[in-house]
Amino acid sequence: MRLPRNVSPAAAARRSLLLDALLGLAIALAAIVVAAGIGVVGFFALLGAIVVALWYLIEGFLRHRAGWRRPR
Repeated sequence: MRLPRNVSPAAAARRSLLLDALLGLAIALAAIVVAAGIGVVGFFALLGAIVVALWYLIEGFLRHRAGWRRPR
């Protein structure tokens, strides 16, 4: 099905506005999905970084403490 070629300027403006609105909505939805995805990945990356940092701190503390108790 093809759109009619002889349309009034008002109809052409309405079509153009509808197309612009639909494209704007698609871009907005894509931005929300991508931003939410980045936020979720960033949240889990932050949790992972905190766990790794705590792991290193605890391991360093235990090694330091074990070094103090060595018999001389």
